[in-house]
Amino acid sequence: MKTWDNLMVGKLTDKSDVYAYGVVLLELLLGRKPVEKLAQARCQSLVTWAMPQLTDRSKLPNIIDPVIKDTMDLKHLYQVAAVAVLCVQPEPSYRPLITDVLHSLIPLVPVELGGTLRVSQFIPQDTPPVSSRLQGSDKLVTQ
Repeated sequence: MKTWDNLMVGKLTDKSDVYAYGVVLLELLLGRKPVEKLAQARCQSLVTWAMPQLTDRSKLPNIIDPVIKDTMDLKHLYQVAAVAVLCVQPEPSYRPLITDVLHSLIPLVPVELGGTLRVSQFIPQDTPPVSSRLQGSDKLVTQ
């Protein structure tokens, strides 16, 4: 994998930043660490584990972090997954520019947070407002 080779020799580029951003998107979407320990002191990267499942649209609902699964429309979660898959492509030239990544995600950000998504479009009426759901969200990321 070229990205890890580049990291090992200290050669970082805009495309390696996009890869790293894709890994962060996967962490948030799936609720998993970027590298997980397996049996017998082996490790598996999140990208290696997730890619085969993310290329099959029917598997996504089963691997999404349960903490966020019911807070977003599934259609929007598919969009986040698609952006993440593009970001972690093994060949750097296939990865999008970071500006294109951001333009793809802005429509998924609620208006209250500077995006264009109207929260009432998908949040059930008994769900608390976004501002109250975000309080303490730093605890979700660090688990």
